[in-house]
Amino acid sequence: MPTPRPRPSVTPVTYPEYHPRPHRPTPRHGPSPLTYVLLIAVPALAAVAALRPR
Repeated sequence: MPTPRPRPSVTPVTYPEYHPRPHRPTPRHGPSPLTYVLLIAVPALAAVAALRPR
């Protein structure tokens, strides 16, 4: 014969009030994306010019 289980309490549950954090834009540090493009493109173009058939 199963034993009786305790009944759940009916007391209301309260949660703390939600306060979203203020959104701060991340500060930009370091080189720009154009710098990365040039770091890749310039050596590639120099290699193409040096290795083209003459």
